[in-house]
Amino acid sequence: MQVIESLLAAAATEGRWSLSEAEVYDVLDALGLETPRRILISLKKITSKIDLSSFAGDKVVLKVSSHKTLHKTESGGVLVCAKTAAASALAEMKSKFKDAEGILIVEFVPHAVFSLGQELMLGGRADAAFGPLLTLGLGGTDAEALTAALKPGFSPAIAAVKLLSPAKGWPKFLDQAWIWRYVSGRVRGGKRLAADADMRRWLEAFSRLLIHFSDGGSSAWTIEEVEVNPLAVSQSKLVALDGVLRFRKSTSMKKDFPSPKAVQSLLNPKTVAVAGVSEKKMNMGRIILNNVLAAGFDKNKLFVLKDGVAEIDGVRCFKSPALFPETVDMFVVAVPSAETPAVLKAAGESGKVRGVVLISGGMGEKAGSEKIQEEVLRAIAAGRRKNPDFAVSGGNSLGIVSVPAKVNTFFIPQAKLSLGAGENPAMARTAFISQSGAFVISALSKMDWLKPAYCVSVGNQMDVTACDYVEQVVEDATVRVILVYLEGLKETDGLKLRRAISRARKLKKTVIVYKAGRTPTGQKAVMGHTASLAGDFVVVRSLLAQAGALLAETFDDFEDLAQLACFSHGRPAGQGRFFFMSNAGFESAGMADAVLPHGPLSAPPPDTRLARHLQDVLARHGLDSIVDAKNPLDVTPMATDAAAIETAAAVLSNPSLDGLIAAMIPLTPTMKTLLEEGLGESFAARLGDLAKKSGKLVVFCVASGSLYEPYVAEARQRGLPVFRSADRAVRALAAFVA
Repeated sequence: MQVIESLLAAAATEGRWSLSEAEVYDVLDALGLETPRRILISLKKITSKIDLSSFAGDKVVLKVSSHKTLHKTESGGVLVCAKTAAASALAEMKSKFKDAEGILIVEFVPHAVFSLGQELMLGGRADAAFGPLLTLGLGGTDAEALTAALKPGFSPAIAAVKLLSPAKGWPKFLDQAWIWRYVSGRVRGGKRLAADADMRRWLEAFSRLLIHFSDGGSSAWTIEEVEVNPLAVSQSKLVALDGVLRFRKSTSMKKDFPSPKAVQSLLNPKTVAVAGVSEKKMNMGRIILNNVLAAGFDKNKLFVLKDGVAEIDGVRCFKSPALFPETVDMFVVAVPSAETPAVLKAAGESGKVRGVVLISGGMGEKAGSEKIQEEVLRAIAAGRRKNPDFAVSGGNSLGIVSVPAKVNTFFIPQAKLSLGAGENPAMARTAFISQSGAFVISALSKMDWLKPAYCVSVGNQMDVTACDYVEQVVEDATVRVILVYLEGLKETDGLKLRRAISRARKLKKTVIVYKAGRTPTGQKAVMGHTASLAGDFVVVRSLLAQAGALLAETFDDFEDLAQLACFSHGRPAGQGRFFFMSNAGFESAGMADAVLPHGPLSAPPPDTRLARHLQDVLARHGLDSIVDAKNPLDVTPMATDAAAIETAAAVLSNPSLDGLIAAMIPLTPTMKTLLEEGLGESFAARLGDLAKKSGKLVVFCVASGSLYEPYVAEARQRGLPVFRSADRAVRALAAFVA
């Protein structure tokens, strides 16, 4: 590494923060990797006599070496010519690029251009959230266009170096790399072009390089980006044919993270205090106070920070945090932003406050508020020196709801959104962690069936981050599903979140993530909202999916995946062999059309046993003359509740099937679907009980209007996920089980 240290130091001395192609080759040589023979000639020293006898073959490649020419190929700065024509080609290139530092003459390395597997792109870069990253994908001049044409997740393969295990990490990474299938000959008609061991040597060398030259490492320099494109496969060897490297000065990365105890005190507080409560009007702080009381929290463990008033709404008031009668686990601060630093400073100095929920905004989100943000950060640091378990969640937080602790600090009136209420015992217990408070309340209002045990609005993550909360709820044995809305990842948060998701998977928990800030426009919107770095969505999606998270592409996907996870937890999808039944032909066709070839779901025809069983059911209910036993099965609007439930029972008892999607249009006169008809013995109710008994994954669809909301509610109360569109249900289920 000393050779590379010297190269970077020399470049920095010249005021350069990137290396030339020739210098990148020197870096690769120092790592023991293959580079072509080369000669770098200054423009002033170009002569007609050039000794190229040591170069193999009869051709060479001339490349302009210039910091002003970033894209050499597009500008005509790359030329392949015969050795005998090198002198004249040099003279021609010299006249075209008069400001260049020199011309690089490179040995011609034979390989097939525009052939999958012959040109790779190997890269690495620094990432504050995940640490050093490695990428392996398509290479060559058309790499960007080809990658963009592929479905998301195919290329490139991405790995966080700090998360790779030495023994299993590299084989798993190569197995995930779509392009390596072509190099290793694992495609139809393919043959192996290079050994896995050779690629692993490159990956390990890049990892050593990135770890050594990273923030908080042993070097004064951090490599921001290093890339070899193409990394050519030539005669069974991997050879670098171009390279870039950008670097900067390293930073110390000495962040003071909140303690797990502090985060737990916010999730399960035994004592709560509120600042910013008006005794005269129903302001934000007063709403929070009333919501905490309405959630059933012990009034004797609830305090108000207020000078000159004895009590508000029966809750005792104290003029300073130092006078609180006992240590406060959750201190909710809802004062104007200008007053926030003083309140936090007093809280920290008192030694009587652990967790702070900072509702106040205007600290870093808006131009001109940077000074207040700096004062708040100083108050947090001082508070932590006094008490290591002092931490702040927010600002710009909507609050926290904890059903186990009987706490609701959201500043939303109960009449507009009822939170902290009882949970549906037919559903998996859920935690909802979101950087956006508006996203939480919008989702909960829309998904009124969802009653999370924990509901956290994190805000702009000045101290406690969304990932800190995820770490804690993963360890809660009662929580089985974790919903996460992310905008930005702070320092090392990516590593923290990835490990938490892996831990959740081992504990058989489901984590669903929606990541905002995917595009430049989206990142700009996120910055305006929480002042958090949005990060690279491709990286986040790849690394979190590898750990086992379900990534929602849209808000609708988030809702669909959440419903399936909450109602279907613990019910395996097996091999994805599902039976589709409906009482409407269009739904049967729509469900069949939504099953993609080679996808995670299939609709196999009934085996002999099931076909006979279904035929008996159809005959018993007088449907056999108009319906054949097949999958999908249209039982027609003539089917009664009894016919439908017997059909479902036959399907779920068959070992060759893993689950059922039942889509029943409720307008038929033969089924009980209205409240006045009695829903206790309806198909919806009985299917829920049957699904629970079978242990198989069952999805219900009710494609109808608001008149049938009680019917839908009955199904959900019995533990069924309910969709209002059959084809959407199939697509959602495919994403859930993939």
